[in-house]
Amino acid sequence: MRVTNNLIYSQSSRSIGQANEKILKAQEKISAQTDIIKPSDNPVGASQILMYEGSNNRLKLFDDSIKMATSSLEYQEVALESLNDSMDDVRSLLMQAQNDINTQEDIDAIVQEVGLITESMAELMNSKSADGNYIFAGTDTQGPPFVLDSQGRYKWTGNEGIKYAQIAEDMKIPVSDSGKKLFQDIWTNRTFSSQLLTGDVSLSTKVQNQGDFDQFMADYYDPENPASNLYQITTSPVVSDGTTPPPVDSTYVGSDTREDQERRRAFDGTPGTFSITNNQGEVVASGSYTAGRPINFGGMSFLMRGQPGASVDVALDKPRRDNVLNEINDTLAVLKDRNSTHEARQQAFFDATTSINHAQLKVGEGRSSVGARLNILRDREDFSSANQLSNAVAQDRVGGLDIAAAATELTMKESALSASQKVFTRMSNLSLFNKM
Repeated sequence: MRVTNNLIYSQSSRSIGQANEKILKAQEKISAQTDIIKPSDNPVGASQILMYEGSNNRLKLFDDSIKMATSSLEYQEVALESLNDSMDDVRSLLMQAQNDINTQEDIDAIVQEVGLITESMAELMNSKSADGNYIFAGTDTQGPPFVLDSQGRYKWTGNEGIKYAQIAEDMKIPVSDSGKKLFQDIWTNRTFSSQLLTGDVSLSTKVQNQGDFDQFMADYYDPENPASNLYQITTSPVVSDGTTPPPVDSTYVGSDTREDQERRRAFDGTPGTFSITNNQGEVVASGSYTAGRPINFGGMSFLMRGQPGASVDVALDKPRRDNVLNEINDTLAVLKDRNSTHEARQQAFFDATTSINHAQLKVGEGRSSVGARLNILRDREDFSSANQLSNAVAQDRVGGLDIAAAATELTMKESALSASQKVFTRMSNLSLFNKM
């Protein structure tokens, strides 16, 4: 082989270039903090790194969804907690208003305060999230879910749709609750109706024991057959021979003069019997009866003052749902009326309290549900963080860089380059014509 100056220069240049490439590659690894710069460096390792990186990217997308879901649910949690506190305040004020030592001015002051609280509750029911969407409106989040109609009653205008957040590959979680279920469809106080058919008596009725009446309604009310909800009470005097004469029609039914009242009270204490029949004519209750003393049946109380021998039709009213704010406002209307009777006010107090109790049960269920979902989101967030850390560790294990080894390698490559440069300098000074 012929040794020429061109050959010497060519080999030296190639050696220096290769040394430079090795130094640059070592520096690139240190800069990127990885041992795999190109897939060709480690095809299997590069594939694994891409797999772990893709998993982390998906987890980060779910993290964004989890953050938005958490924010939405936290808004609901705050609103529901505030509403529950407001209903506690209203209940306390209504209990205070029932005190008989209150003057009408005291009642008016309580009514004004409760009115302000109900306005605040309406605002909470129409709460918005940070992005301006109504959180209790279902999926129709651009308009308020509750509006006042022309009669001053709160009306539901949202929908019952539910928004979901995708927080995992195969897992969605609801991030909204319909205000219709929480605040609008609230059971009101259950009631019954009565009508005096025959008898010279004055009739007054009321729910004597709400718990017993609610249970009676639960056991016997038939929503599909209204006739099954009809009953009739009949009272009969006891005559001396032990027989019971039939009820006597009276021309005084419906009159309410002082003379009539005195005549009816004259018969208070008169012994008799009573029977209660259903719409099939079957006797469901019977017993001794004393005029002027109430007949109690199924939590209901029927007081007839006057001579035994009367009949009364009784109908169980259809259970009704309404917005809790409407029930509170109905009670306030009774309290503001200076001519309302004590019995009417007591019934109004009871109606509002019953509605508040049912509403708080719904709100409590809503808060529990929101809390459970927030716990799930926190668990998923912790899982995502742990999974991303695990993926990062796995990536480092596959393509991680040993800094000490890389620094040593870089030093070696730099030394090799320096040696190559020195060899080139020496070689460039050699000549075939130089004498030894």
